[in-house]
Amino acid sequence: MSAKDQVSVRDHKDYQTEVERLEFTKEYIRTVLDISKGNKEFFVENMKQSFADLNSKDSSTSYTDLLANASFLELAESELKRLESVIGKPYFSRIDYTSNSTKMEEVLYIGKVSLFDRVTQQPIIVDWRSPIANVYYDGRLGDVSYDAYGETQTGYLALKRQYEIIEGLLKEIRDIDLTTHDELLQKSLSGKADNRLTEIVATIQNEQNEVIRASLKHPIIVQGAAGSGKTTIALHRISYFLYTLGFQFPPEKLMILAPNRLFIDYISAVLPELGVNKINQTTFIDFMKSCLGQKIKLFSPNSKLMKLLEGNGKSKQLQWVSSYKGSLEFKELIHSYIKELELKLAPGEDFIVEKSILLRGKNLKKLFLNEYTYLPIYKRLNKIKALLASDLKKKKAIMLSNLNTRYEEALEKALYSRRLEPEKRKQKVVTLMEKKEQRVKRVEQEAKVAVKKYMDAFVMKDMFTLYKELMTSPEMINMHSTTLTDQECKLLSKYCQRIFDRGAYELEDLAPIFYMKTKLEGIDEKYKMRSIFIDEAQDYSYFQFAALKEGFDTDLFTIVGDLAQGIHSYRGLNSWAPILKDIFPNANYQALQKSYRTTVEIMNLANDILQLIDQDLPKVKPVIRHGQKPLFKTIDPSNLEQVRLQLEQDISSLKEEELHTIAIIGRTDKESQRIHQILKNSPLPIQLVEEKEDMKKGHIVIIPSYLSKGLEFDAVLIVCLEEPYAKVDLDIKLLYVSMTRPMHRLYLFGKSPSDFLLQHADDLHFEK
Repeated sequence: MSAKDQVSVRDHKDYQTEVERLEFTKEYIRTVLDISKGNKEFFVENMKQSFADLNSKDSSTSYTDLLANASFLELAESELKRLESVIGKPYFSRIDYTSNSTKMEEVLYIGKVSLFDRVTQQPIIVDWRSPIANVYYDGRLGDVSYDAYGETQTGYLALKRQYEIIEGLLKEIRDIDLTTHDELLQKSLSGKADNRLTEIVATIQNEQNEVIRASLKHPIIVQGAAGSGKTTIALHRISYFLYTLGFQFPPEKLMILAPNRLFIDYISAVLPELGVNKINQTTFIDFMKSCLGQKIKLFSPNSKLMKLLEGNGKSKQLQWVSSYKGSLEFKELIHSYIKELELKLAPGEDFIVEKSILLRGKNLKKLFLNEYTYLPIYKRLNKIKALLASDLKKKKAIMLSNLNTRYEEALEKALYSRRLEPEKRKQKVVTLMEKKEQRVKRVEQEAKVAVKKYMDAFVMKDMFTLYKELMTSPEMINMHSTTLTDQECKLLSKYCQRIFDRGAYELEDLAPIFYMKTKLEGIDEKYKMRSIFIDEAQDYSYFQFAALKEGFDTDLFTIVGDLAQGIHSYRGLNSWAPILKDIFPNANYQALQKSYRTTVEIMNLANDILQLIDQDLPKVKPVIRHGQKPLFKTIDPSNLEQVRLQLEQDISSLKEEELHTIAIIGRTDKESQRIHQILKNSPLPIQLVEEKEDMKKGHIVIIPSYLSKGLEFDAVLIVCLEEPYAKVDLDIKLLYVSMTRPMHRLYLFGKSPSDFLLQHADDLHFEK
């Protein structure tokens, strides 16, 4: 920090008061931590003097009182860790607010945690998720209002102040009105990518705050431009969810579905700082594999993407099958198939034991099809089985009693009949006794196997078998589809047969199999999530969303994505409208078009690329932060040594500018491997990143375009050796994704700008 800046912060009229308040807060946190950890003896002598030395009106709480209330300071381990993590920056803002109802002014300091004076119960730090903190994010100076637990509170906001606190020292004080274009936001955006996610809570913008605090009782779909903070919003909404409804929803029942393991590693450090622990973090594929309870061999989803990029003769067929499998029409086909299975499994025969009808088939069928519909189909059969066993147990004794009575009466009649001769009477009695014994024996024998025999008629095949039977039969597909032609049924069946013959499934098969499991067997309770957060949602299909909603039996979904980055749109999703109309009709919808990640110059070039797509995608609006124009550098891919020297030189220059996180992006896996081959003997720390591995700290990562989605770097070098980008939607989206990863610098290396579809780009600087 310059001498000028140092003078300006010290010249602030409240500088000394704010320094004292900061010291008091840090001292209080240390006291809480040490008492909570049981180190009371050490602090009895030392801390009393520490508090006495603080010339602050806030330090009036005596250490004796604090110690007397030590039982209140026994915090949970997670809370202690959070307090420890914020001691160097306990809060980031302050509001001076007067409530219209109480007429009392409150001076509130807002941070990542809440902390109360255990004696006076006055807030020392207010959690950013609390209702009153909304005034900081949304309110202008003057009359303001906020919602708290279903009621609107009104008051007057006299001051909104931001602080820059670094390692416990007060560096800057800013009195502001709106947070839209304030200095703290600009400073955060000009920072480095490796710590920006963790500091975003101080600079949440109004439109982001609306999404984070939107109704937690309704699903929400967010169309967010590249760099609009979609991931940040999802993570903070989880934190807000737990703060607000944590008593109803334990974190184990919340789940974030990330696009890949690399992305989970990227966000894993952020969640604990937001007070989020124990939440399930997984990918759609990993969750499905666990939930379906069977080892599933799956073709890599990215192998299909690579085939489409190669554009071979079968790519249209590949695209059609993927799109159909991801459609709601296919869901209806699967649903029709399940209804047929349901009817086939519905009981129809009477339940008979030794000639006696215990339960009528029509009544059992009614129970199965009408009364037990709250249960999955196979569990309904188990319910019928239990009913048969229970009914048999009750009626068996009655049956035996009735048999005994009937034969006793017949025997008595035979014994005292005058019409029978003695010999015939004797024979009659013997016959009746034998029949009685036989029938009692038959009742006992049939009763043992009656339930099993009845239930054996119902064959409960597993979902995988049923799915294969359906998808390899064009006749069955035709029977249950209302939209497919005969030719399309044959094409779909033939395609699936080829897949299954290789002993594997595609990603697009998981949603229908999961849906079938939901309807037939039901989902194990441990996999039933109460609230689901989906990032990079544009890569899902309509069927995936519908299947997840059905399986979890909830619509508490937070869905964030960007259609402009829909590199897997061949699965069918190219609009949010069907999701809003047919899957989550009561969802809130928000569009975020501001980008906070990159500079105006980089975003302008990315917008130029985006306009090449024949789709109604609005231009992204960058927050006003200027930097260098993206730079095009001509390379000769046949001269590998020259390419290596050029890349090493530029990377070294970027590192000298303290741009720490640098990515080299290739169009595909193969292109990335070519780049790695050039740099593998470089003195620079280089890592070729694959989907299931973590990025190594301090390394220059080489990564294919599709894996870079959702990530953020200080600088990005897009290299084209042998794979120029074609003017097709998939290539344009991959290029757009790559261009929107850097915060500060973008370099393009190729034979000519046309390799990047930039023949006439005004926003590109050329270096010969």
